Amino acid sequence: MKKHLYIVRHGETDYNAQGICQGQLIDADLNERGRVQAQKLIAALQDKNIGAIYSSPLKRAKQTAEIIASGLGLDVNLHEKLIEGNFGIADGTSMKIVRTWPTYKLWTNPNPKYDDVHYENGESKKQIRLRVLEALKEICAQEKADNILIVAHSAILRFLNWSIGNYIQQMPNGCVSEFLFENGELKEAQKGKILLLSCCAPCSCAVIKTLAEKNTDFAVAFYNPNIRPYDEYVKRRDENERVCKMYGIEFIELEYDNDRWCSLTKGLENEPERGKRCSVCFEMRIRRVMEYAKEHGFTAVASVLGVSRWKNLAQVNEAAVKASATTGVVYVEIEGRKNGMQELRAALIKELNLYNQIYCGCKPQLNKGV
Repeated sequence: MKKHLYIVRHGETDYNAQGICQGQLIDADLNERGRVQAQKLIAALQDKNIGAIYSSPLKRAKQTAEIIASGLGLDVNLHEKLIEGNFGIADGTSMKIVRTWPTYKLWTNPNPKYDDVHYENGESKKQIRLRVLEALKEICAQEKADNILIVAHSAILRFLNWSIGNYIQQMPNGCVSEFLFENGELKEAQKGKILLLSCCAPCSCAVIKTLAEKNTDFAVAFYNPNIRPYDEYVKRRDENERVCKMYGIEFIELEYDNDRWCSLTKGLENEPERGKRCSVCFEMRIRRVMEYAKEHGFTAVASVLGVSRWKNLAQVNEAAVKASATTGVVYVEIEGRKNGMQELRAALIKELNLYNQIYCGCKPQLNKGV
């Protein structure tokens, strides 16, 4: 028995927007943004041949599932064991406070030796994972459909990904993870060939090396119309291509449409790093790479846009969710910051003597109209 599972994190609630920890003890409705996120998922899932939809009983998941189901012409089945984890005293607490607790560091560490960690009066990571795996076994045993959509929660998605070696930390509202469930075991879905959006060699070198050594089927796309002046663009392009050639990876340069980038970011010239301009820029670039991927037989897109410490990874992921919803192309998050990746990156920059630029690329205040 083999089932293809698409597991979705519910849309946004006001608790998410306000940065408040939200486990099974809080049963909040979707906010308007969350409803829009759920609506956009219909297009992203339209061609996946979904035959059944299951959901956590919490309102934020159930409402997300109902919106998707209305677009796919399916009913929603509730399963109690898909409920979010019980986070005990963390439930309802500001994440700014939770992140200062010693437990948080262990809670977000994927090392199996911390599987029994839990917040006071809450479930452990292991308890949550085993409960949800039991739910998946029950669903797959009784469900005739081969492709199943499940709407659940952030911790559930994170711990399931960790169980198959995908050490993902950020699970944005509306994101989708794909799995295979075969012979009672959860496995990584066959993703086919991945197109990796690269901004520069320093940010991508560790990811390229790691994926190449794992024999991952991927190519690198260089689509960075934000980089100015053009001479700077050429330096980064050539250096990125050099790294790809070293590891035998296909390098694809897309068009340098800086005029379009300037048009889309007009009025945002004075936005700070991590501001609104970055969101527009990320979405434009990821969407274009997804369009190329769809046209040329790639099955998923990833990026290194969030590798730099100057970037907000959650902001990159949010832009990717939007782009995925409009193109229908799956976005996969690839680890580039943790689990030794930053150390490998620093070593490779030195070893390969990489050109290491001192600014992101756009410099709108200094290069207007360039």
